[in-house]
Amino acid sequence: MRVLFVSNVYPPATRGGYELLCAGIAEGFGEFHEVRVLTSGSSKDTPNDPNIVRELTYLGGGSADSLRAPLAALRAAKAIRRLLAEWKPDVVFVWNGADMPQAAIRIAEQSGTPIAYSLCEYWFSHIYETDRFMRHLRPGETGVRGLWARALRLLNRHPALRLDLDTPARVSITYVSEAFRDRIHMPPTALPLDERVIFSCVNDPDLWKSIERRPATEPPTIAFAGRLERQKGPQVAYRAIAALRDRHGIDVKLVLAGRAVPGMSEELARLAAELRIEDRVELLGMVDQQRLGELFGSASALVLPAVWAEPSGTTALEGGLARVPVVASRSGGMPEGLLEEEHALYFEIGDHDGCADALARVLNDPADTEKRCARAYERAQLFTFDRYTAQMNEFIETAVRVHRENPVGSTV
Repeated sequence: MRVLFVSNVYPPATRGGYELLCAGIAEGFGEFHEVRVLTSGSSKDTPNDPNIVRELTYLGGGSADSLRAPLAALRAAKAIRRLLAEWKPDVVFVWNGADMPQAAIRIAEQSGTPIAYSLCEYWFSHIYETDRFMRHLRPGETGVRGLWARALRLLNRHPALRLDLDTPARVSITYVSEAFRDRIHMPPTALPLDERVIFSCVNDPDLWKSIERRPATEPPTIAFAGRLERQKGPQVAYRAIAALRDRHGIDVKLVLAGRAVPGMSEELARLAAELRIEDRVELLGMVDQQRLGELFGSASALVLPAVWAEPSGTTALEGGLARVPVVASRSGGMPEGLLEEEHALYFEIGDHDGCADALARVLNDPADTEKRCARAYERAQLFTFDRYTAQMNEFIETAVRVHRENPVGSTV
């Protein structure tokens, strides 16, 4: 079977969790399918691979990207039409469609080729509505924006485009967790034939399993792993270690690993001064997996205080494999990976006192903590890459079969 993956970015141009998962499945599928990838990120530093077509344009949030969007959409349209006509994939497998010309996705949907989506982030709920080209294709805008929209609708008459936003496309969808599935709004352009949840897996589980546990004691280390941005909750972690000191008389050091978004380092520095914990926090910045593993090995707990609905809980699973106690907010899909009380301790989103209380339990009851970590270790080993690949393969094969069994015009 020929599988065409479509994603906004792809390693090694970027190495985020969503992209690594896509690359892992693409490589895994390569053992029993023919695989090609349509993505962005072409540069002199990107290795040349004939099966990775880097002809999409990555579009960020600036005004210049709005001006680039029409030609980016046309270029993407030509690329996907060429692949559909020349390579003739049996299925188009869409991963992350955010910040890319979504004209490529819509053309694939209109082509009659079976379409499948692997959803790990929330972009799908607003597909085409936020695309910098396609959002202008419906009439109704006025003024300067109306003139711009009229020009883009004229461009949409180009034979490579001709995008239709009125006819729903029949698609198959897999979600990364039940909680995430409940929060996804089905766009009017999609008519699901098959929907299911396939929980994520851990990349390189042997790395986490091989970590030697040597928790620091003077003072104990609390680890935070993730981008330093408000939705990941580093500000909750700061307040929690201050509350741990003030409510429980426990002094700890918080070590944060992750890239800070603009302005966040300064915001956290001000918060640390306010809470009088400047000497009890350390920002490592972006680190590789080996350094992150060392942090997990020295930590008495891993805190994951997200204040938004996390699609899944892969970092918690990594903590489980590393046998580091996990304390997390009840955020999105995280409690579906490591179960509450059985494998991890949870607190309400944004509740820094609850976070502090859970950390105190971890530090004050080592026997119970050790038992919970042992159960988490066994639980996390269920989410293997081989299992995930097999589930994805069955999903794709079903997507092709169901699409053929429900041709356009039939009643689902």
